[in-house]
Amino acid sequence: MPSDDGLPLLRQRSGGGLAPRRWALRQESVLSLLTALLLLGIGLGIWVYGTLPTSDRNEHPYEYALETERIHQHLVQFLEIASKHNNSRSVATGHAASAEYVEQQLRWHGDCDIQRQHFLSPVWAVRGVPRLRVRGPVSINYIFETDFQIMRYGGQSANITDAPVVQVAGGACVAGEIGDVRDKVALVRHSGRCTAFEAAFALEQLGARAVVFARPLRFKTPSRARVRITDWKEGDPLMRVPVLSVTGSVGQLLASVAGDGRVDIETDTSIDVVKTFNLICVGRTGDPTSTVVVGSHLDSVAAGPGINDNGSGSASTLEICLTLARMKYRPRSRLVFAWWGAEEDGLLGSRHFARVLAKGWKNRWTDTERIDVRWQDIALNLNFDMLASPNYIALVHNGTDAPGRAQRGSQRIQRVFENYFARHSYSYRITDMLAGSDFVPFIDNGIPAGGVLTGAGELKSIDERRVHGGLAYAALDTCYHRDCDTLLNINMVALHRMSRAAMHAVAIMTGRPDLRAFLDGASQ
Repeated sequence: MPSDDGLPLLRQRSGGGLAPRRWALRQESVLSLLTALLLLGIGLGIWVYGTLPTSDRNEHPYEYALETERIHQHLVQFLEIASKHNNSRSVATGHAASAEYVEQQLRWHGDCDIQRQHFLSPVWAVRGVPRLRVRGPVSINYIFETDFQIMRYGGQSANITDAPVVQVAGGACVAGEIGDVRDKVALVRHSGRCTAFEAAFALEQLGARAVVFARPLRFKTPSRARVRITDWKEGDPLMRVPVLSVTGSVGQLLASVAGDGRVDIETDTSIDVVKTFNLICVGRTGDPTSTVVVGSHLDSVAAGPGINDNGSGSASTLEICLTLARMKYRPRSRLVFAWWGAEEDGLLGSRHFARVLAKGWKNRWTDTERIDVRWQDIALNLNFDMLASPNYIALVHNGTDAPGRAQRGSQRIQRVFENYFARHSYSYRITDMLAGSDFVPFIDNGIPAGGVLTGAGELKSIDERRVHGGLAYAALDTCYHRDCDTLLNINMVALHRMSRAAMHAVAIMTGRPDLRAFLDGASQ
C-alpha cells in the first residue's frame, strides 16, 4: 500500500525502517530540480548574451561588417604612396597615385562604374623665408609669421627694393576712389566694401608693386587668409604681385611713414596651375532619382602625408564601398561615392562637381567626361573628413547651420548620426557646418548634407576632457597639416567608432523606401 507521501511502502530486510529510502528519493528530486534550474539559467544566460548583441547586429549588419583593420591597411598604402612623393599626397605630388590605388580597389572588389572628372587647380607654395624691411630714420626688419605673413595665393616671387608706401583710402576696390598707386606698395587698413582679393587685384591692375593688408589692433597675429576668388575656376585671375598681411601695430608704423618712408619686400613664392581630378564611383543599383553622394577628399596638404587629414575619411569611404559590394547590398537609393581632389586648395574638387552639375558650367573636359549623375536627382550628401584624430572628440555636424531648403534635411541627417552614438552610449558633441569641407557646395546649392569628424587644431577644454577623455589644453590633432600626420597620428578607437557611424548613416539613408519624404520631415 502506498505511504502517506505517495511513495510505495518497501519493507527492509533488516532494521532502520523506511526513512533512509525516502530521504534518498527526496535528495534525488532536489538534485533533479536544481539541475533543471541550472540548465534553465545557463540557457537563459546564453539567450540573453546571444540575443542582445545579435539583435543589434541583425538590425545593423552593415555597420558591424565594416572592419577597421581593412581601413588601416588602406592607410598603410596611402603612407607608402606619400613616401614616394616628397612625403605628400597633394594634387601636385601623391594625389594621382592615391586615386589610382582607390580606383584599383574599386575595379577589383567594387560594384560601380568608375569615372574621372578633371579640372584645374592653382597650387600655392612658399619656397623661402620672406623679408619685410622699413627704411627710415630707424630701419626695422620685421619677423616673418610674427609681424607679417604672406597671404595664401599672394602672388609670385618678387624682390622689391626702396619702394614708396601709399595708404589707400576709400573702398580699396573702386578704381576712382583708390588714387595713384603705380610703382608703390599699397597699404590697405580697411578693405571696405570688397573682399581681400577684389581689393588686391584692383590695386595690382592700377600698377601697385605689392599690397599690404594691416589687421585691426584687436588681432595679435597677421592673417594667412587666401587672396583668391573663393569659387575659383579655370580662366579666373590670380594675383601676380606679393600680398602681405601685417599686425595692427606694424600697420600703424607703415601708415606713419606713408609718402616719405620706403620698404623692401622679398618673397620666394609660386602659384602653379595643375590638372587634377575627382574620382567618382556611380552605383549600379538603386533609384537614380534618389541619389546619395558619399564623399571624402583624397588629397593632403603639401606639408605632409595627410593620413588622418584626410586619409582616414577617404579610406573609410573606400572600405564602406567595398564592404557593401562584398555583402551584395542592394540600396533603395542609388549610391555615388566620391573622392574629391584639391580640397586643401579651397574645396575646388567638390565645387567643380557642383558647378558642372548644378549650374551647367563647362570646361575643356566636360563633354568627354560626363558624370552619370543629375543634380536634381541628388537627395543628400554625406561628408567624412578626419575620422581618427589622436585627441579626438566625436563631432556631428549641426544641420541647423545649413541654409534655406537644405536645412530640414540636414537636421534629419544629424539625428541619424546622433541615434548611432546614443545606441552605443558613445559621447559626442554637435559642431558647426558653416565652412571648411566638401559639404559646402551641396548645402549652398540646396542639397541637404551632414557628416562626422574628430577635430583638427582646436584645443580640448577641461570640460571636454571630462566628457570625452584624452588630454585637456591639447589640440585634437597636434599634427594637423604637418609632416607628422602619419600612421602614428591615427587613433584606432576613433577610427573604429567614426567609420561605423559613417556606415550606419549610409545604410540607413539608402535603405529607406521614403528617403525624400524623410528628409522633408514627412515621415519618421
